[in-house]
Amino acid sequence: MAVPTPLPSGPRAFCLSRSKGRRGWAAAAPLLLALLGGAGCRAKDAPDAGPRNLLLITLDTVRADHLGSYGYAAAETPALDRLAREGARFAQASSPVPLTLPAHSSLLSGLLPPRHGLRNNGAGRFPAAGATLATVLGAAGYRTGAFVGAFVLDHRFGLDRGFEVYDDDVRREAGGGPAQDAERPGNEVVDRALAWLERSDARGRPFFLWVHLYDAHAPYAPPAPYGDRHPGRPYDGEIAFADAQVGRLLAALDRLGLDGRTVVAAAADHGESLGEHGELTHGLLLYEPTLHVPLLLRAPGTIAAGRVVHTPVSLVDLAPTLAGLVGQPWKSGTDGRDLSPALAHGEEPGEADLYAETQYPRLFGWSGLTALRRRDRKYIRAPRPELYDLRRDPGESANLAAGQAAGAEARRFDARLSALSASSPPLPQTPATAPASDDAEARARLESLGYAAPRSSAPLATGDLAGADPKDRVALFRRFEEANTALREGKVGAATAELESLVAADPGNPVFRGKLAETWRERGGLAKAIPLYRQAAAAAPADSEAWYNLGVALEEAGQSAEARRALAEAVRLDPARPEVHNAYGIALLHDGSPDPALAEFERAIALDGRNARAFNNLGNVLRGRHRLAEAETAYRRATALAPRYAEAWNGLGTLEVERDRPAEALPCFDRALALAPEYHEVRLNRAIAYELMGNTRAAAASYRDFLAAAGQNPEFGAQRRAAQQLLARLTHREAGLAPEERR
Repeated sequence: MAVPTPLPSGPRAFCLSRSKGRRGWAAAAPLLLALLGGAGCRAKDAPDAGPRNLLLITLDTVRADHLGSYGYAAAETPALDRLAREGARFAQASSPVPLTLPAHSSLLSGLLPPRHGLRNNGAGRFPAAGATLATVLGAAGYRTGAFVGAFVLDHRFGLDRGFEVYDDDVRREAGGGPAQDAERPGNEVVDRALAWLERSDARGRPFFLWVHLYDAHAPYAPPAPYGDRHPGRPYDGEIAFADAQVGRLLAALDRLGLDGRTVVAAAADHGESLGEHGELTHGLLLYEPTLHVPLLLRAPGTIAAGRVVHTPVSLVDLAPTLAGLVGQPWKSGTDGRDLSPALAHGEEPGEADLYAETQYPRLFGWSGLTALRRRDRKYIRAPRPELYDLRRDPGESANLAAGQAAGAEARRFDARLSALSASSPPLPQTPATAPASDDAEARARLESLGYAAPRSSAPLATGDLAGADPKDRVALFRRFEEANTALREGKVGAATAELESLVAADPGNPVFRGKLAETWRERGGLAKAIPLYRQAAAAAPADSEAWYNLGVALEEAGQSAEARRALAEAVRLDPARPEVHNAYGIALLHDGSPDPALAEFERAIALDGRNARAFNNLGNVLRGRHRLAEAETAYRRATALAPRYAEAWNGLGTLEVERDRPAEALPCFDRALALAPEYHEVRLNRAIAYELMGNTRAAAASYRDFLAAAGQNPEFGAQRRAAQQLLARLTHREAGLAPEERR
């Protein structure tokens, strides 16, 4: 009986794990504080000579009232409090949107979300027609570097434009293993930022350094010692850890002698609800816990130490203000204002209407929300509109919109919202800046961060009140978040039951239905997942995502012909999505059409040159076509992009066996097995390699190892029979050998 060909590194996984690994902690460098008399720390009387540098620190998901400088006695925020003492603290800074990508797009550009077009995390790309701090300062000769802490700000969404270095190197696991991650801890982000800052040419040109710290985002798991120092308050522990990283950045400016000529800004992109108004986190509603953010500015010689700005301002004011503070006034149109003249003269800035929105509820089939604030009055446009007096009712508990006089005021606010929308047309999208295509990996990483990922890149219309009022669905949203938490914790049964209940309560909700289908699919319950996917495709026949999910589930169920048709429809509807081409290629390969499959994998790679799965699948086809050198290149590219991708290591090992180099194959198989102990095909391939080497004893042991590991799992029925026959043959052969001939 001939030795069988090793099993290929087959195109198996369509969906990535959403487990969220947490991090270790590197001790922060000591914070250098200079205490000056009874007045505390203050800015220098005059800046150092030469152009000013800019350090922008954005703190993801930090609400203002959890910092010491904003009056929170339990805070451990000495670095941020130092900035407040040495510069200006804005008492009423507001985010225009409680979501990371749209908020950062606004604070870097001075544009409101309807203008720059990024309305949700994971959908869209910042338009080329829009200026940002990086493009403005880069054009002025600044050295520009960005270091971000989470995939939600990946370069694919367009904020990298203008940066010489855009470090978004968050680990990317293509094989769907448990190490899948979508964020990295603040100490790793700051390590890289400091290395960039301390290069020799850092002092030769002015620099703009942006550092994004994601640590305070849910789920909260602060590293030691911060978790121990904040028992029962993990959110505060996360903020304390982030503050320590801010301290490292400030200490570096001190150590390098850059503090006197560097403008420093620290701002949160949005806050966190922590259960207020029924919302556990952020994104669904527009109340102050998610909109009121800390904003601290230090500009030596320009901003007086200990200044407090009481006038409400928006994060869209930040970019033009920072440009003004470093002497590079913003020349293109923005929705924000340059507050630097008022800050330099110690004056309060003029009053302005503050806009906010969330289109996130629309992903769930509910109404979007917009809001407008003027001084202490705040209006929320919703199916049931809301009006609050924030001075008398900071908790937004008494809706004034129903009263006769207040109703007229609410209508005036509503009219101003309509006028603002009409006067702020979106920037044009060009082919170079068309919305970034979402794919399975992107959605998995966003979902691992707790977000429902967009299922379509269709534009959203501001002011569309179709669907349920989100405040009437907040209890369902909270249960959905709790179900996601249960999934992350491995409580799959409880999560599935909760999702079944949510679908029954809101049957038209595409997010609830999609998550339930995905959960059943991952549990092996394809018979329950496929009808849900069919419903999604029937409800939204123009949605590529619905057809993609249906096709993948059908392929896994062995219904290849229908799977191929569904995936072909997904490709037709959205030919720019790399993952659709990858999945369609797999269906074609299983259908016995390797040449069309090869073309699909090449299209996926052309659209996403970092797609390790597509490179692995390309290697499989090339190996099957006996183009072994090209196959090796594809496999090695896959392992370089995703070093923990077991299937690509198995592919390399199989390739070496086909080259009649079984000894070189063994390290590849060992690596694959170490990464994925349940990947039992590798055990069988390993046995085949030993047999080809003539090491019958090791081969027999490896066949037994495979049989023990695979057990009676029906998935391995054919392989089990082959292994039993091969083992029996080896046993008979070894029994017939003289002792000196046995190995």
